[in-house]
Amino acid sequence: MNIKKLLLITLVILLSASLLSAAYYKKTTKKNTGLSFVKGGKYATAQIGLYGGSIPFGASFEYAITENIGIGATLIAWFGSGWSVFMPSVEAAYHFTMLEVDKLDVFAGAGVGFGIAGSGGGTSGISINPFIAARYWFSDKMGVSLKENIGLIGGWTGVGSMLGIVFKL
Repeated sequence: MNIKKLLLITLVILLSASLLSAAYYKKTTKKNTGLSFVKGGKYATAQIGLYGGSIPFGASFEYAITENIGIGATLIAWFGSGWSVFMPSVEAAYHFTMLEVDKLDVFAGAGVGFGIAGSGGGTSGISINPFIAARYWFSDKMGVSLKENIGLIGGWTGVGSMLGIVFKL
């Protein structure tokens, strides 16, 4: 083996080791301000939205079972002229904590619920709703959230948005 090949291989090994140690150092020294998603965290959100011309409102709760996975529940209510619908659901979400953007929590998941038609007729039934969402924290206890729901199955299919105020409990 000639000297040039040996020097090139040595250089590649040294650069690789340097990059790996830098990546490890960055990962282990990640700044966690507590303003994003944290294992053991409890999050409550009051929401108002827009779904196909109607304006629902609701509340949700989420518990962080790991540093990336949360489980929770949501209750959304719609009221119209002579009709109403209530939809409780359970949800699971994956939080993209590796993004390391200070004060921002981006996540995606899905909910399974049951729409209960009230007065004025309508259809009751199971609903499956995948979603994407984000929270931005103004302080260590309060922020805003935006959630885009996609109703796949059930009486309330389509896309809808929910804007909320989130509180870390």
